[in-house]
Amino acid sequence: MTIIPRIALLTFLGLSGSATTALAAETIRIGGYPFPPFVEVIDGQPGGLTLDLIAATNKAQTRYRLDFVPTVAEQRYSGLSGGKFDLIAFESPDWGWPRGNIATGDTLHEGSEIYVALAQPDRDQSFFANLAKRRIAIVSGFHYGFTGMGTNGATRRFDILETAEPGDGLQAVLDGEAEIAVLNDVFLKRLLAEVPEMKETLLIGETPDQRYSQTVIGNARRAEMVNAIGRLLLDTMRAPDFRDVLRGYGLSEP
Repeated sequence: MTIIPRIALLTFLGLSGSATTALAAETIRIGGYPFPPFVEVIDGQPGGLTLDLIAATNKAQTRYRLDFVPTVAEQRYSGLSGGKFDLIAFESPDWGWPRGNIATGDTLHEGSEIYVALAQPDRDQSFFANLAKRRIAIVSGFHYGFTGMGTNGATRRFDILETAEPGDGLQAVLDGEAEIAVLNDVFLKRLLAEVPEMKETLLIGETPDQRYSQTVIGNARRAEMVNAIGRLLLDTMRAPDFRDVLRGYGLSEP
């Protein structure tokens, strides 16, 4: 019987341990704030497309373990720079991010923001022509084209009603607390599909407030990781098994 020398056995065990460690999944924390349908709060718990995408990506590969970290829109910048999470998904670099300090991945979705108001017999598209005359519901911490993509000073230059989520802005319009709300196109599309009578209730602007490309954003020092995760998320979104999930949110394959 051949006896493995002690030093060889220890070397083998050491290499095996190293191999096991090397194969362990790297945990990547993905931040997200309420922005339906990408992140939604359902019965007090985070849900939405980002959570479904994370779960599907974790099932599809073992190199990374993706975890979701909830935040709020106003704290997403400090959350990333302070290390609360490693990157944020379905985000635009035009939304207040410091140029030169961030890395971006592949585009996950091309979107836009749409003006909506109550439909009335005397209203047409000209109702949206002079926004300075209107009371506008916006989401705190979000960026809008009509404000120059900034948030500071918006309440001084416009008659603004700040809300917590896009749905709150729509409700403010329905309740007469605001004249206009700004909704992302996917949210609006799903709303009209689920509540068809809204097509008669709302006057929908034909000219978007803004158009944007949504991607993943992370620290510039970790550009390689940001690109890798962006590619993984995009591959998952393009996978045949994920198409029904996208359709459920009113999206098509990117």
